[in-house]
Order: sequence, then structure tokens, then C-alpha cells
Amino acid sequence: MTAAEVMNIIVTVGVSQLVIDLLANYFIFKGKDYTRLLDQMERAKWNLDRAEADAAKNPTKNAKRLLRAQEEYSTHSSNVASKHNAPNLIGSIYFLILLRILGAEHRGQFMAVVPFVPLRFFQRVTARGLDWSNVDMDTAFEGITNISYQQGASFLFIYMLSALSVKFFVSQLVGTPPPPGADGGFFQFLQTPQGRRVVKSFGYDPDEFMKKE
Repeated sequence: MTAAEVMNIIVTVGVSQLVIDLLANYFIFKGKDYTRLLDQMERAKWNLDRAEADAAKNPTKNAKRLLRAQEEYSTHSSNVASKHNAPNLIGSIYFLILLRILGAEHRGQFMAVVPFVPLRFFQRVTARGLDWSNVDMDTAFEGITNISYQQGASFLFIYMLSALSVKFFVSQLVGTPPPPGADGGFFQFLQTPQGRRVVKSFGYDPDEFMKKE
């Protein structure tokens, strides 16, 4: 176990997420196309707010206008959300490949010490992939006393912690989150008229389908 190996994994994950976010900002979120979609979404939201206010005063007269405004807003918010889905998908594929590469490099290696003895269920996560036959118990803990072998942590556990923490903080610092109304991910598309037609084509009621999700 070396701190350098653990730090290398953490830095690799952090730098990778940083590069992905910076590229996404430069090629997508700073581009004219994304700005235009945001403007369209904001105008559609303004029209929707007006339609809702008018419908509250006279529901019968303004029902069709409200429906059109809702569909227009759903379409534009879905277009904005789709711009965020692309880098998320690319990032997921990249980190899956990175997992395979680093996993092959650190296969079966003892990487760190958990500061307590995990429950047996959690040991399946912390020690997953560890090959104790290749671990020298006299040197693995590097002089740390009163340590049980059950506290050993594998590469996968370190990678998962890095993915859950480092990736999150890097994205919060330099990433571009979707604006309110376009933060539904893929299910944002299902709220559009096109998405509802797709759901209906599979024999589902769109409203019931979204409730289940």
C-alpha cells in the first residue's frame, strides 16, 4: 500500500473530470447554439407564466393557449437538457474505460486501510477484487498496528470513493449545471409532445408512465 498510488487514482479521476467539464464548457455551453436554446427556453417560460395567469382568470377561454405554451416550454427545455446529456454520456463512457484500465493495472492489489472493520456486507465492496494470496501481511500495512485484514481496501473501493466525491466537487466548481426546468435528464424528453408520442407507441399512458418513474 502506498499513498502515491491512491493519490494517483484520485488525481486521475479529478483531472479527467476537469478536462471533460472544460471541453464541454468550451464546445457546448459557451457556444451560440446553446445560448440560443437558453433564450428560447426563457421566452417559452415567460409565455407559459402569462398563459397560466390568464388561464387562472378564465380557464375555458385560455385552455388551448395554456396547452400550447406548456408544450412549447417542454420542447425548448428538452432541447436544453439534451445539450447536457451528451457530455454526461461521453463522461460515463470515458470513466468506464478508465475503470477498466486502472483496474487492470491494480488488479488484486491492496490499496488502503479502512479505519474500522466494516460489516460483512460492506466488505464485499471495500475488499472486492482483493487477492490476499499476493499480499505480504508483514509489509502490507506498513507498520500500522492493530489492523485486521478485514480492513483492507481494493482499487475498486478507492475508485468508487473518488468518483463519488472528487468528480462531484470538480463538476460543482467548473461544470455547467442545467438550468431549472431542464434538469430532468433523459426524462425531460418524455415530457415533450414527441416524447409522449413515443411512450404512447409502446402502449403506455404518458402521465402514468412518468408517475412510475
